[in-house]
Amino acid sequence: MKPSPALFLCLLLALLAPLCALHANDAPIPLSPNDGAVVHAPHPHFRWEREADIKIEETHRIQIAKDEAFGELACEDQLGVVSRFVPVHALTPGKYWWRVCRGKGPWSRATAFEVRVPEKRFVVPTGSDAAAVKRALEQAATQGPARVEFEPGVYTLVPGAGETLVTLSKARDLVVDGHGAHLVLGGTLLSLIDCERVTIRRFTITPERPGHTLVRVVHKDPQALSLTVKPEPGYPTDVSHYFEFAGTGGSFLGCMDPVNHGKYIAGAGVSARNAKIAASSDGDGSFVISPVRPETLALIPDGALAVVTAYHWQWVKTTRTTECTFSELTLSNLPGAFCGGGGNDTAKSFLQCTVKPSTARDYFGGHSHTGSGRIGEWIEGCNFECLADDGPAQQSFRLPIKGVEGTDTVLVGGSSIRAGDKVSLVHTRGGRGASALVKEAQGPRVQLDRTVSDLAGAIGQDPLGDWKNVFIYRDAPSNEDFVYRHNSHIGGRAHGVKFNGTRAWIADNHFENINGNAVLAGYVSEVSGHGARDVVVSGNTILRCGWTPIEACATSGLGGNILIRGNRIVETREAAVAIKGCTPVTIADNVFTSSTQPKKGAWITTSASGQPFTSGNNHTGEVPLLGPVNPGKEPPKAPLGTASPPP
Repeated sequence: MKPSPALFLCLLLALLAPLCALHANDAPIPLSPNDGAVVHAPHPHFRWEREADIKIEETHRIQIAKDEAFGELACEDQLGVVSRFVPVHALTPGKYWWRVCRGKGPWSRATAFEVRVPEKRFVVPTGSDAAAVKRALEQAATQGPARVEFEPGVYTLVPGAGETLVTLSKARDLVVDGHGAHLVLGGTLLSLIDCERVTIRRFTITPERPGHTLVRVVHKDPQALSLTVKPEPGYPTDVSHYFEFAGTGGSFLGCMDPVNHGKYIAGAGVSARNAKIAASSDGDGSFVISPVRPETLALIPDGALAVVTAYHWQWVKTTRTTECTFSELTLSNLPGAFCGGGGNDTAKSFLQCTVKPSTARDYFGGHSHTGSGRIGEWIEGCNFECLADDGPAQQSFRLPIKGVEGTDTVLVGGSSIRAGDKVSLVHTRGGRGASALVKEAQGPRVQLDRTVSDLAGAIGQDPLGDWKNVFIYRDAPSNEDFVYRHNSHIGGRAHGVKFNGTRAWIADNHFENINGNAVLAGYVSEVSGHGARDVVVSGNTILRCGWTPIEACATSGLGGNILIRGNRIVETREAAVAIKGCTPVTIADNVFTSSTQPKKGAWITTSASGQPFTSGNNHTGEVPLLGPVNPGKEPPKAPLGTASPPP
């Protein structure tokens, strides 16, 4: 008698089950450092091959040991969503073995590597001038692996306002160690172009001229639409220098909250883009800013303290630089970002760094930075205090479309896109987006796996028309495996951490008194991108931050697979979590509490999104958990999708 089809299927599944289980439990494959590698950096970057079927909520464990039996561990950690690791504490020179496992699965093979201090050593003696510092850095860069070691002391290096002291091209395996040295800068110290594995550590950095001044509001005139301010004792008196700084990312005045340290009063600010400044005719050292809108004047308290600041230069710039690591640095009063640059920088790391005011009574620590790369940044153990703008912001790669060629090729302005990349075309008018894979990229020509007419129809664009309002974004690889954890960010004019890209782990941070959102898991602008995928926001404490402390945004409809879990949010304005255009999203095991009810009428709000999955969230008051979608009732929890593998 022939077996029934159902019995045959059962037998087949029984035979295949062990093979499927074996495949699911395969150990990860280490990629770097590879077996026998020699690393000339105290914070090596570890990567392993990403499993194609891994879920966003799954974790990896990594062990780094001084013996092959892993009896003497130098480092052990558990990681969410990402497939990489950067140790926050420096590894001492010597031989090591490392391995990684997925969840409770088997360990990978043990991979041996060695950490070495570069033998070639260039010493910068205490009191050296700019010429001596430049000479040591240039010599070391041409002889890598090499190290430049500063003797402890104060170094005044003033190449000229906005100028760069030294530019290094194609430097490899370079360690610049300050040993606690204090650099007083008048411009950019170092520009790195096409460099790999550069470590800069153990410096204190301050500018010759502070990046801000502090003023007090002495008069408001609603009829004249003017605001009169006067510098506080001990601060720069030429306020117009900060409010009229041309060619910068922004120059502004912002009034400070007298109770919550570092917090700006929402709406009580003026941008130099919208107003002018002039010395007061009274001759008392005060300045008049106008025009200021009546609604803004109404929010500015009489006698309030205000910070006036402008962007200028960064102390380090990087361009197309890989694995640049900053560790144990302290920066105060800088007039520009922590680290500037771009051009496909990749895998930078910021470890145990501090940006803070120079005195406890001040309200300005400095600016943070903007990053973008095929591999994201690793930021851990840092303290950001009183930032004048956004915290670390990960931007998408955006290129203008110059035209079309044939049925499936677009002409772009730029060359950072490669074959195999995942890209999106987004129409800036209406924000509609559509995705495609790159089949071939040669110069400005990018051939896609979808026809131009198909993509144009999806975003509302005339395929034969002018493409000036359509941009192409590289979605993947884009800031892949970004990590922001164990950081503290207290006080700031704008947002906390902003991420656009694929796969981010934002975990166990403390955010407090930030005017904008603490976490933006995807944010939308022409410059910065249109959303994020595969993001875990977990274990963060958020106090008095933003309209909505956590927001996931992708109005193009291309973002999603977001997990918001185990966060504690205290005090909200509009809502605790806002979801815009992202699907799927899971919001679980969070605690929401506030002395005032969310103005949106719910702790979680959604727009242009699928219904989020919620479970185990605790909140105070009678306000429902969810907004208009199924108010007051938690829908059943459902699993998220598989986190995106590299294309």
